[in-house]
Amino acid sequence: MKRIVRIDDFPHGDLSMFSRGDCMYYRQKVAAGLEVFEKNDIPYILGASALLFQSGDIEFLNSTVKKGKVVLHGFNHGWNLPWDKITSFWRGGGEFFNLSTDDISERYQRSVEILKNVKSFSEEDFIAPFNCYTQELLDFLKDTPVKRIHTSDEFWESYGLDKMEYYSMTPAVSKFKVTYDDAHKVVNHLDDPSQITLHWCYDAQRPNWLSDYQTLCTEIKKRNV
Repeated sequence: MKRIVRIDDFPHGDLSMFSRGDCMYYRQKVAAGLEVFEKNDIPYILGASALLFQSGDIEFLNSTVKKGKVVLHGFNHGWNLPWDKITSFWRGGGEFFNLSTDDISERYQRSVEILKNVKSFSEEDFIAPFNCYTQELLDFLKDTPVKRIHTSDEFWESYGLDKMEYYSMTPAVSKFKVTYDDAHKVVNHLDDPSQITLHWCYDAQRPNWLSDYQTLCTEIKKRNV
């Protein structure tokens, strides 16, 4: 079975980095990173926070994502919350902190309406920003086409994610600092079968990040059947 790589954060996942200048080149960086997976025929899902989209983002995704799938990465990645205190909201659900099922429904529908214009959009996967969420989110998602909730094991037990009701949905749990890490570190742990998770906006801070992506793809191809 082929490994599918999870790539978070389109258009971006870090408000402070985006505000300092990433807003000027995020498409260029995302295109460069995805091109490596595209040319290597490595399946991937790209997490997109649709309520952060800017003019031209839909057209960009339609011209760039051919062999991957664009999936929901929350709605606004929690950018409505105080960013300097964002980690204090994680235990309470991150982006979904204090949101009712009605609040979630409204944001979900708005996001899906936007993403329906993206040819590669799939509603079957939902990536939770910060890997945190609430039972209210799951209560709502059970009546949608979502089949898999993507998270990591960093807070799996400490935040009670392991005790939540998932209904017919399956949690896809990456291993923190194993398959959930920078690309040049993940490549050393590919024998672990858990979900590979990358964050382009942090990988792109390294000068050799595209070479790291190529090395990762090469090693995945050796194991894919």
